[in-house]
Amino acid sequence: MYKLTVLSFFLLRCADSNNHKTAQPKNMENIEIRSVEIMSAGGQLGYSSRMLIDEDSTHYKQTVAVNQEKNSEYHKKTASQDWNNLIANIDLVAFKSAKEGKSVQPMDGIDIKIIVVSNSDTISKMNAYNNSEWKYIVEHVYQVKMNIDGERGNN
Repeated sequence: MYKLTVLSFFLLRCADSNNHKTAQPKNMENIEIRSVEIMSAGGQLGYSSRMLIDEDSTHYKQTVAVNQEKNSEYHKKTASQDWNNLIANIDLVAFKSAKEGKSVQPMDGIDIKIIVVSNSDTISKMNAYNNSEWKYIVEHVYQVKMNIDGERGNN
């Protein structure tokens, strides 16, 4: 009798798992990224920054509370190559599945939050350092910033 019960349970589980489908967007090809934003805040210096990139423009603002001479802001047309390179490799499903980390501000750290806006959703993740997609976006946005700073002579 025990073997029959175990066999029945096993067969029901197999049938259940075959009928279960994961919820994913119906057609990822129709998803269009509209903007990518990175916000950083924290540290003893009262640091905060915000960089918003969309297909047309890039906006950057940095404030340092203890040294206002380090504050900067600029608005620039986004180079099509920078935009295309940024969005070409973003996997929204992987980014959406990222697990957010805890705030590091209590230890004098700087929290980093990424917000990706598409034509169907807005996804926001903070301190998801263990997610490769999150890291890719941070690295690529900072590379765009370095390119702009180089053009402006602010190395």
